[in-house]
Amino acid sequence: SHRRTVTEVDITDNSYTLTTYYADDMSVLDKFTINKTPEVNTVEQKSVFLTLGSDESSRGLTWYADTEEAGQVQYAKAADMVNGEFPAEYAAVDATVIPANDEGFYSNQAVLSNLEESTEYVYRVVNGDTVSDVYNFSTGSYDSSFSFAFVGDPQIGAGTTETDIEGWNETLDTVQNDMDVDFLFSAGDQVNTASNETQYAGYLNDAFTSLASMTTIGNHDSGSAAYGQHFNLPNESAELGVSNAGSDYWFVYNNTLFMDINSNDLSTAEHRQFMEEAINQNPDVRWKTVIFHHSVYSTASHTDDSDIIQRREELPPILDELGIDVVLMGHDHVYTRTYMMNGTTPDTAGGVQSEVTDPEGVLYLTANSASGSKYYDIKAPEAPFAAVMDQSYRRTVTEIDVTDTSYTITTYY
Repeated sequence: SHRRTVTEVDITDNSYTLTTYYADDMSVLDKFTINKTPEVNTVEQKSVFLTLGSDESSRGLTWYADTEEAGQVQYAKAADMVNGEFPAEYAAVDATVIPANDEGFYSNQAVLSNLEESTEYVYRVVNGDTVSDVYNFSTGSYDSSFSFAFVGDPQIGAGTTETDIEGWNETLDTVQNDMDVDFLFSAGDQVNTASNETQYAGYLNDAFTSLASMTTIGNHDSGSAAYGQHFNLPNESAELGVSNAGSDYWFVYNNTLFMDINSNDLSTAEHRQFMEEAINQNPDVRWKTVIFHHSVYSTASHTDDSDIIQRREELPPILDELGIDVVLMGHDHVYTRTYMMNGTTPDTAGGVQSEVTDPEGVLYLTANSASGSKYYDIKAPEAPFAAVMDQSYRRTVTEIDVTDTSYTITTYY
């Protein structure tokens, strides 16, 4: 065209545009743009785990993300979803975040509060521009009656990890499909190696995005902070029952006070102080349940360990004095139910019973493996405290139904 030209080049992160003008009047001769798809800063999220909060109207949540920026939980009633879309109006809670044992990841923890009874909720976790799938859970009735599942020692990795996971998943399928429970409680040794994230990944079944679950620090969990990075537990003591993994904690669900003590700490005085304080803060409960890992009344390989004997001599008199109703334990990979125990003395006057009314003393139950990862043979078949014992080398799961006037424990293969 025998006319002078000038080209303007405009550059952004996602485009490179060349516009050529005739210089005498700045009319456009040519324009061409090269685009690049915007880079999305995708965060990897995993290990979503739902726990109970301090009471039945709250839930704790933990998840891992590979960013140090704290995430957020968004939650709403499921009934407010429209055409499968997450509700436009929702509650949001910012998470606290700490570096995780899993290299490159951070543990996010938050508490969902003011939940209404008998209501289904949906939630999602958000890290930056990354939004998770939509998960759901349901609250129970806030009257006196409820049910929960109790399991012993999944200990993923104690056997063949793949087989352990398969057995554990089958047990969780049973809990979800064949039981109507509000939550699940594990007696400890969730994994075989405290810092092994592959084993934790095997324990953290997808069921736990909707099935609230409480955990206990076993001896195999105690050596690493990974335990506390995976499980957001309520009312953890800062000083009592402390090990690398965590400490004693408590919560109330409807009419029952649950106190989980870290039996890796052998200080009976600390556990007594913790339980006394929890009981004093919750004087109106109907039932008091204690959970710890190292069974003091079992019948298999650990029954005569020196540390078990120490706990057996020291803990039961205090548990009896504090008016505890039921103690749930693991560690020995065998099923054992005691007689009612008056301190360290079994009440055998009525023989082996399946029901008692207004009893004196405490009932102790030791759960067998819930995954089948490991079983121990019975070593104390004549144990005077044992009303029922079983080692059938089969996974077990216990359903516990609680009302104001009854506490029913049913154990299934």
